[in-house]
Amino acid sequence: MHIHSQWVFNCAPHHIWPHFLHAKMDSSKPFLFRFGIPKPVSCKVLEGYGALGNTRQCTTDRGTIDQSILDYVPNQKLRYRMIGSTVWCKDWIGNLEGEFTLAPMGPNLTRVERRSEFVAHGLLAPIKQLALWIALKQAHRYASKNWRRLSSEVRDAEQQRKVVP
Repeated sequence: MHIHSQWVFNCAPHHIWPHFLHAKMDSSKPFLFRFGIPKPVSCKVLEGYGALGNTRQCTTDRGTIDQSILDYVPNQKLRYRMIGSTVWCKDWIGNLEGEFTLAPMGPNLTRVERRSEFVAHGLLAPIKQLALWIALKQAHRYASKNWRRLSSEVRDAEQQRKVVP
């Protein structure tokens, strides 16, 4: 199953990119996360920097998800595959891959696209597939809200440095 999300951010790709590799989400808990859907808390690259083959780890309030970086083009594209998880629904997932692409649309305007492809397996796989779609769609929305906040803070700080003599 596929999920495709797209947003426009009011900043350049280099303001957004670092947050795919190292980010801390806010403390809000949107409605669906109150029903046991794993809420993103933070992400980091275990080796300290993004590169092909390195491990991106997403921490949720229900455990961690480890992802191997399959494609890495700074400020443009990050593709990964889940390689391990401690989250309660990990046994439902046969395969999970994701991708972020950034496309500049102007000096301080960037289109961000996120794609997730996944397959549920086991008993009641179609129901699990739907539950995973709902959970991942919610995670897309929540993470994008946080990336927008974080990238705006970076952009604003950069603009402040340019103004101060």
